[in-house]
Amino acid sequence: MPPTTNASDRNHASPPDYARAGRLGIGTPQANPTVEAEIRRLLPFDVDYVTLRLTSFSPDPATRLKAYLTDLPQHAKQFAGMKIDAFLFACTATSYLLDTAAQDRAIAEAQAVLGAPVITAPAALMAQLHAIGAHRIALVSPYPAPIMTAGVRWWRAQGFDVVCQGGVDIHSYDTVQVYGLQSADAWAAICQLDIGNAEAVVLSGTGMPSLPLIDRASAHFSVPVISSNLALAREGLKRFGLTPVLYDRH
Repeated sequence: MPPTTNASDRNHASPPDYARAGRLGIGTPQANPTVEAEIRRLLPFDVDYVTLRLTSFSPDPATRLKAYLTDLPQHAKQFAGMKIDAFLFACTATSYLLDTAAQDRAIAEAQAVLGAPVITAPAALMAQLHAIGAHRIALVSPYPAPIMTAGVRWWRAQGFDVVCQGGVDIHSYDTVQVYGLQSADAWAAICQLDIGNAEAVVLSGTGMPSLPLIDRASAHFSVPVISSNLALAREGLKRFGLTPVLYDRH
């Protein structure tokens, strides 16, 4: 007589209805409307994602950006034991402003809470640049000057040659103004750049829409153009042996 299989065993053996390929966690700054919109357009149907909002009450942009990561171990408790395969920390400027020891400590503590690796946006960008063998980069962002300066310094400390830098003016020192930009604003600024001998263009920042202009900018500059959100999606999907789906870039 064959062994019986109870409902619990059947449920355990059955594939999940959702997230059949895997599930990503995403942390996005509190007022950022772009991360989820772009990640949703990049993930294959069978890859699910869940989002938590990174919050800070500080009126100072630099303090707020740093708190998003230093407070991540607490934010991560929102998932309350939910299984995820990797967590995408979708704030690029945080790494530019936070010292390495504090960043490493926050990531380690958050990983212990999540039970999954944490991938920061700059780490994802670096992985993509290493994959294409790009050492000389043009750095483009919508950051206020102090954060852009910190970004250039950070990239050079990682061993990259920042041969050109350019920005999209938000007319403010508060990074929350980034979230009102559209890809057309970015295009108007970056198409005027002379990137010299740069081997890639890095669109740094998760808040300004970038997917609609990546192909156009790559053709214009004749080098790869990589954005923070695209890099995060690519690195997250590597966990499942997948690549981003085609998306409406126009």
